[in-house]
Amino acid sequence: MHNPAFQLSQQFVQELSERISGSKEVIVPNSALSDVFLKGNAPSPEHLAEMINVAHWASYATEEGHSVAASLLLRQPDHITDTFHFDTQLDLTARTLVKLGPALENPQADIGVWPDESGQLKIWGFTTISYETAITSDLLIKTLGPGRILIMYSGRTIAALTGNRAVFIDSRSFLHSIMPKIAAQAQKTDISLLNLFRYNAILKIAQQMRIHGRGGTVLIVPEDMNWKKSIKAPIRYTGGASFLDADAMLSTPSRTELADTENLLRIVRDMNLTLKKDWLRNWQQVQEQCTRIARLTTVDGALVMTFDRYVYCFGAKIETIDTRTIATNLNVIEPFEGHNVATRPFSSLGGTRHISAAQFAFDQPGAISIVASQDGNVTFFTREAETGGILTIQQAEMALLHEGLGGSLWNLSLFSEMGWLEKDVSKNEKGYLAGVVRWMRNTFTKEA
Repeated sequence: MHNPAFQLSQQFVQELSERISGSKEVIVPNSALSDVFLKGNAPSPEHLAEMINVAHWASYATEEGHSVAASLLLRQPDHITDTFHFDTQLDLTARTLVKLGPALENPQADIGVWPDESGQLKIWGFTTISYETAITSDLLIKTLGPGRILIMYSGRTIAALTGNRAVFIDSRSFLHSIMPKIAAQAQKTDISLLNLFRYNAILKIAQQMRIHGRGGTVLIVPEDMNWKKSIKAPIRYTGGASFLDADAMLSTPSRTELADTENLLRIVRDMNLTLKKDWLRNWQQVQEQCTRIARLTTVDGALVMTFDRYVYCFGAKIETIDTRTIATNLNVIEPFEGHNVATRPFSSLGGTRHISAAQFAFDQPGAISIVASQDGNVTFFTREAETGGILTIQQAEMALLHEGLGGSLWNLSLFSEMGWLEKDVSKNEKGYLAGVVRWMRNTFTKEA
């Protein structure tokens, strides 16, 4: 008699199914954005459990010594561009995913799944979706590593399996932890939306660090140069560069510029002329810039940059300013619903990369340290202003993987919901923000 070694919680599946089907709201109820986040195909609880189980077991397998990354998309068979349709549908099994996975990793393609006439889930083919310019409304299940599964719907991550836990994602704690450091570096003339651009860029860099799989450290610092006290001299790869193409930045006027009504109307009008201004290409160039920065983290040592992505150096060695003031405790959070802050000893950190990054965050209170492990785990460190302790955000990768413009729009929705965009925002800034929303809505290809 054979018994399963892994038993998926039926309570978790039922609640997940309710959230996806709409019995419990999944999408942020923001009237300005709700029409962008379309509801796609919703599976039955039985089909949902089957897809998660297959992905779970596939995540542990290897093909010729390599781990396999695969994603399952619940979508009816179609014959659109960049879609491969099998003549004979394949059984939905972990073994099939392992065989197909390597061929679909780069560029990423999703394995299409749909019930046959008898109601059995079958693999009908695979399709490539541009996640940069689309919000995938249908259910998408991704494998991130052994026992680590991400469950996405309507363009956002809603749940995950990590180790022996099934959790629902909540990025609000992540946002609350990172935004004060970003906002503290903003100029008085900056509009509130600039902080969102900075936040999205930081997430993109961390995401790309995870993808290259080499491990790395990024130290995001204020522009006061105090960071040099925590870096061992000499720095081999130093000099500084913005890595930014001349036309790569989206137009973000200052509050002074927005005070001119005619200028505001011109800016908003230009934002909607996407063919003339080529805003999408500019946005893509910023994404490419973040990818280039992330590639530099493959060099042994840390990369140091500002909150506006000016890179001072890479391959730098971190050192403690004063050995008498070494950090002792960590306040640990995870981006999951119901997670409480846990206090752990500094010694619980594994590896010199995490220890040195945490110490840097302790010695540099205005900075944020990001560490990506070779196994795909991403950790953020920053020093809390109230307690002086080190706030540690573990399993941050679960909050990073909103893809492309869809991810940017989802973060915009969160910012709006949490009040970050309404703080000290003038009427003119709200007009500019409305223009941004219209531009993003017009740019998206909605995957029905």
